[in-house]
Amino acid sequence: MKKHFILLLLFLVSPIFAQGVERVLTLDECTRLALNINQDILIANETVSYAEQRVRESKSLFFPKLDLNFNLSRFSNDVSTLINSHYLPATILLPYGSRDYFYSTKLALWQPIYNGGKTVATNKLAKINYEKAKTNSEIKKNEIVANVKMQFYKNIALKEKIKIYKDYLSKKKDITLQNQLDILEHEYELETWELLSLIGLELDTVIDIEGTIDVENLDLNLQQCLLWAYQFRPEIKTTQYQESMDNIGVNLITMEKLPTIMLGAAYDWLGDNEENWERDWYVTLNINLPLFEGGALFSRLKQKKIQARQASIERAKIEDKIKLEVRKAFSEYNFWYTKLIKAEESNIKSVEHEILKEDIRYNYIKSLTELWKVMGKQ
Repeated sequence: MKKHFILLLLFLVSPIFAQGVERVLTLDECTRLALNINQDILIANETVSYAEQRVRESKSLFFPKLDLNFNLSRFSNDVSTLINSHYLPATILLPYGSRDYFYSTKLALWQPIYNGGKTVATNKLAKINYEKAKTNSEIKKNEIVANVKMQFYKNIALKEKIKIYKDYLSKKKDITLQNQLDILEHEYELETWELLSLIGLELDTVIDIEGTIDVENLDLNLQQCLLWAYQFRPEIKTTQYQESMDNIGVNLITMEKLPTIMLGAAYDWLGDNEENWERDWYVTLNINLPLFEGGALFSRLKQKKIQARQASIERAKIEDKIKLEVRKAFSEYNFWYTKLIKAEESNIKSVEHEILKEDIRYNYIKSLTELWKVMGKQ
């Protein structure tokens, strides 16, 4: 009798769950790991950090530009020569004549006084882009969390079905059930890899999962779900941010027609030895007024206005898409919830019915997770 009991125990314990389990994961643990190590989420976080640095860069436009330049030259000129190149931070004046060593030092300052509001608009554009990046990161996190939940519940359902087959096979040998069990165990292995990939763990990590599929009657109605979706779905915020960015882009193009006023000052030290130094300085007010550039400005303005109209159309499109997603998810949830209640009330005892009940239970929790996802709530 004792020998039979040991054999039965060994039969019930699958190799999937018994061989070197490294970690046992719950749903909360899977979600936490995914938020911390999933590569798509990490990429989205880096995008947010990049946008934050663009905001800091745009703030620097409010401050003056201060340069200190040193130069050492050797030359022979018949006339004074200007060294001017885009590789050099400042223009260098070399006097006529021959010099073995000629030193020059320039301290220069430039401060924008007026540019039609372009600096303010650029900073505002960077801030909105930062908020948009955070919203896109939130969208990615919601998507990953929902996918992890669905995959976790799929594995739980497979695990329960494996248990059902083993319970029946422990009472009676059946080649058909054994084949179905083998198929399920193979599917469970594949789906475990999928779960590991979603979380961000190495695929050779040996895990087991713990959890249940609980039935909840949420007492929701379609209008309430739609209101929540319009309130919490970050995609709507994204389109609003894009509309704002496009409108600012239109204003920036318009501002290019306005004059730019710059205040500049510099102090130069020039000489070829310690006793022979020239000191020059200047303060200047520069005004630049664009007059004509062949219609390029008008064309860029038209392009930005087209982009702004596209953003408005895109927003309406996304709102319609969200409305469709919520209606479909709500219908799916109601359908599988009703099916599950009927299946739970049934007294039929067969392996087929038990497996069907687990399938219904999984589809119920899958539809519920999808409903939370399309409402923007996790």
